[in-house]
This record gives sequence, structure tokens and C-alpha cells, in this order.
Amino acid sequence: MPHSAELDAVNEVLNDAPEIPGCDIFLEEMEAALSSDNVRMSTQEARAFALLAEQSVRRGIDYATLRQGWDHPDNRMAYREARHRSFTCAASRQRQASSKEHLLHLLRSIQTGEATPATVIPSALLRELGVLESEYQPTFPGVLAALENELLLPLRALHEGQESMTRTFNGAAVPAEPIAATVHALIANVVKGTYKEWRYSNPVGLRQLEGLSDEQKAAWAESASMDHPGELRTHEDQPDDLGLFWATKIGGPSHGFDVEGQCLLPLVCNARHKVLLVSVPDWPHYPVGRAHFRLLWTATDGKPLLWLETVNSDFRARVSSKKWPPAVVKHAVAKAEKMGVMLWIDNHLTPLLRAASEGKGEVRRMQDRLILRPSNGVVEASDYLDSRHDWPQMSEEATSVLVRVAFIPSAIAFD
Repeated sequence: MPHSAELDAVNEVLNDAPEIPGCDIFLEEMEAALSSDNVRMSTQEARAFALLAEQSVRRGIDYATLRQGWDHPDNRMAYREARHRSFTCAASRQRQASSKEHLLHLLRSIQTGEATPATVIPSALLRELGVLESEYQPTFPGVLAALENELLLPLRALHEGQESMTRTFNGAAVPAEPIAATVHALIANVVKGTYKEWRYSNPVGLRQLEGLSDEQKAAWAESASMDHPGELRTHEDQPDDLGLFWATKIGGPSHGFDVEGQCLLPLVCNARHKVLLVSVPDWPHYPVGRAHFRLLWTATDGKPLLWLETVNSDFRARVSSKKWPPAVVKHAVAKAEKMGVMLWIDNHLTPLLRAASEGKGEVRRMQDRLILRPSNGVVEASDYLDSRHDWPQMSEEATSVLVRVAFIPSAIAFD
């Protein structure tokens, strides 16, 4: 059969047919579009179309109706299974049916030669996000990367759930206009394929990193990975940083894209903010552990430091996390040593820090206020930096005095 590679890519994604009327027709139309002698849909185009169908038809959630909230799933696997009531409620079923009809229309337009896949697929994704196409400049590579990373629902939730993001967890007001502008910029750069570049090059991000050398900035932006015994791997997401949108669905819904979505914005928008992820062979589906990882500055003398928070475990995965903290601390020590900056971690991890940093520098207890330069995500969110959980943070501020155990690399040892 012509275009067998494309059909294989489609069938791989759509083999679990959604319980929506007309799905069999959808698959028939898809096969016809890929098999026609008059149509040339590349492997990448076919995969992008299949992923778009999977994420909008089988996994669609109507956030325009449901909004953000605590009733949505708390782990990534539940989104892939699409059995949760967020997917099966009447509003989402209606949205899924509308998506199916639109994609069928696009397939027919491709078959007749009225449209090309590289043109209609980016437009279709923007339609699924609920945004105005005229306000964006999507590229096919950017859209394909977004779909490969399952970003239709995260981006839709952030766009359609903005009303839910104008209050902090504790009820304080968050300005709506900056939230709207931030979400717009976020989506625009994702679909354009410039997301990581934007994170580190926008004016607010540049200010967050001001004071680092070019070498230190490059080392911080690098998506470093480290292998450990037992095939355990720690990594700072992946080179394009698109995994950040799902990171806070690992071990807790409080900062998820559809639960308190404003709390996710600091991670996905700030140059100073990353996560350290843990991947293990016993859970091959996606990273199983996550720890927030920030670059901050001391108030006393303006020194940069890496700030590592606790390691969270995916709610769905049934795997041992015993070996994760030593691996995460070892990774963080290597990052601090490469950058030539301090590392601050929780005091109870002192033995792990001493073991990971032996012969590489000094470990000591330190205390100081930390400077939070303005957030590019409108708010900041951390139970370890502030008791407010999340709060508007559009101007520079200092934390209260924080006491942590610190690793000071030998190259920067000071009194």
C-alpha cells in the first residue's frame, strides 16, 4: 500500500479508537488521504496529524466549560488513558466530536488538493487551543514538537482557564492582563518553535541571569543529563525544554497546567527556573521524579546560587524512590561545580551532600535572604521560598532569612 510508513505512524497513535460516533469513518478518511495517489503526506505530516487527532479527539478536555480546578487528573498517565470524567463529561464529548468533524473536513481538503498538510496542521492546532490564528506565526516544526510533547491540553488549559489563574491558592488577586500577555507569549513561542530561546532571551529572563558570565549562562541553560547505577538517569528535562509543561504533574496537582495554572507559569516562563527529573527503566512512560531547581542570588553580597527543592514521585508509578535523592544531589553538585556557584539544599540532606561533594569543595550551614528578581510568569510559587505558596511577583523582592546546607565549590571558596 502506498505511504505505508505514514499509515503505520497513524495507526500507532489511533489504534485505541475513541468511543465517539464516527471514529471508524475518521480512520477510513485518514487512510484514504494517505493512500491516494493524488496526495503526498510526509511521514512527519502524517504523524503530526495523527497526534493532533489523538490529543483533540480521544483525549480532548473542554477547558472553556470546565475551567481549571482540582477535579482534573493528577498524573500524566491518566491523560493518556482518557477515562477520567474530565474526558467523558458531556462538554468534553461535544468538544471532541467538533474536533473530529473539523479534522475530517481538513482531510477532505487535503485529498482534493485544496490545502496542504504543512499549512492546515498548524492552523488546526491553533483552533484546538481556542486562540485567534491571526495573532500567531506557527511553523510546522514548532507545531510538530508541541504535539510530540503532548502540549495540546496544557496550552489549551492555560489559554481557556485564565479566569481561574487570577487568584492565588490563598485567594489573593493576580492581575489578569499580565496573565493574558504571558500566556499569549508562551503559546506564540511554542508554536513558532522558539520556546527555549524565548525563555532565556526575553528582557525579564536576561535580568534574572544578569551577573553570570556567558559560560555560566550556557552551563545553566544546558539540559544536562547524568547516568547513575541501575540505569537511573537524572536530567534537566530535554534540549527543547518542552517537558516542563508536564513536570508538575509528577507528584502533585497543585502546580499543574489545569490546577492552579498560575503556579506553573514561573517554571515554564522564567530563565531562573528548571526542574531536575528522574527517569528509571521500571517506569518507561515518562519521568517518574521531579525536583524544582532555581538560580537565585544572595541578598548580602549578591552571589549566585543553585536552589534545589524536594524530590516528588509520580502518583501513578509504583516504583522505589530510595535511590533518587542521592542521584539528584550528585547531579546538582556537578551543575554547581561546572557553573562555579554555590548549591543550597535542605538541611536533612547534609549526609548526601557531603558524600556527593567529597574532594570537590566545602559543605557548611549558611543563612541569608535570597533575592527574587521579577518573575516573567507574573507570579512566583514555592512552599520553600515563602509561606504564601504562590504570589504576584512582578517586582524585585527578598525572602525572609533562609537557613540551608550549602556546597561551595573549591574554585570559589570564600570565608
